[in-house]
Amino acid sequence: MKIDWPDGLSEAVFLAEYWQQKPLLIRSAFENFDNPIDPDELAGLACDEDSNARYIEHTGNNEWRLCAGPLSDNFFDDVTGHEWSLLVSDVEKLLPEFRDYLQPFRFLPDWRIDDLMISYAPVGGSVGAHVDQYDVFLLQADGIREWQIENTARVKNNTSVSNTIAILGDFIADDTWELQAGDMLYLPPQYAHHGVAKSEPCMTWSIGFRAPSVDEMLPDIINYLMEDESATVRFRDPRRAATVTPGKIDDTDIAAIRSMLVKALNQSDETLNQWIGRCITEPKEPQESTEPNGISQEHIANHLSGGGALLSNSQMRLAYTQSDGQATLFANGMDYNCNPTLAEAICNRHRVVIDDTRSNKSEAYESSDLLAKLCQRQVLLLDNQNT
Repeated sequence: MKIDWPDGLSEAVFLAEYWQQKPLLIRSAFENFDNPIDPDELAGLACDEDSNARYIEHTGNNEWRLCAGPLSDNFFDDVTGHEWSLLVSDVEKLLPEFRDYLQPFRFLPDWRIDDLMISYAPVGGSVGAHVDQYDVFLLQADGIREWQIENTARVKNNTSVSNTIAILGDFIADDTWELQAGDMLYLPPQYAHHGVAKSEPCMTWSIGFRAPSVDEMLPDIINYLMEDESATVRFRDPRRAATVTPGKIDDTDIAAIRSMLVKALNQSDETLNQWIGRCITEPKEPQESTEPNGISQEHIANHLSGGGALLSNSQMRLAYTQSDGQATLFANGMDYNCNPTLAEAICNRHRVVIDDTRSNKSEAYESSDLLAKLCQRQVLLLDNQNT
């Protein structure tokens, strides 16, 4: 499965001319696309205890009803009318086989890909005109949806006309398109858009991209730096002169405090790189810690030598950095020293086989120890397990 770019377009041209710059409509991006999930299955997924689902209903004027999942098994028994939408996020985590549908978008780094969200709406259903803070590809999987968009990015915060969800009261469409199955619309951040279902079953896939903001990262990096011994350094002022202006903070004291703060924040590239890797692989929602299983190095070695493989857990955020012939593997906010071959197998191919572990004896031993640790923490799964 790959994107069928229009004539004159390619991944490179798209990144140079459209990505984070302007919208793009791609007709028949996936010709003869076969949607593997129907509305009833999506509704069942919304009731899964691990699901990240939302039911949004327009109840009149500017009033909207929002119900966050997981939804109850009989929730839809009471649903009437047609001005509603069901959205389920992180589908590729709930159904690992859906991770394959993200493959066409891996010309962008994995850490930027947030999730696959699938929505259903009856004819007339919508979530209102709104803006997103992130890039998104909107793939029509079934039915027809009309998309209205503004052709200029909004540069300021927008006031919502609804007290429930963020709905634009001043939306004026510049373009209107009807998307059929296989058509796809790309929108950069802050481009207002409004989608309305036009035929049954209207199902839209949204491939969203994460982009951390400074205000999101600052508290995290401060907490990270607090773990360092330098964070415990206290202000000292031996041999200071007596003051005749006790109410004044003098320039020497200000300079000393500024120096303390600058020193605490002025970390090495290695330290900051480690924090960045941890930060961008943190899961969106806090996850319950799982007890390490008792899988042994010997069991893993026998499994691999017998032709088995280890598969990356689709519920984990994975990434790696590489420097001076060494790699650091990041998994759900944790970091591990790793040889580059193994890191590439885990993060790029999502599959580890025996050849990925064969190197010199020292690295082979370290890889064996790491693989056991990763399997025990369920970052990697044996290929005969449910992934």
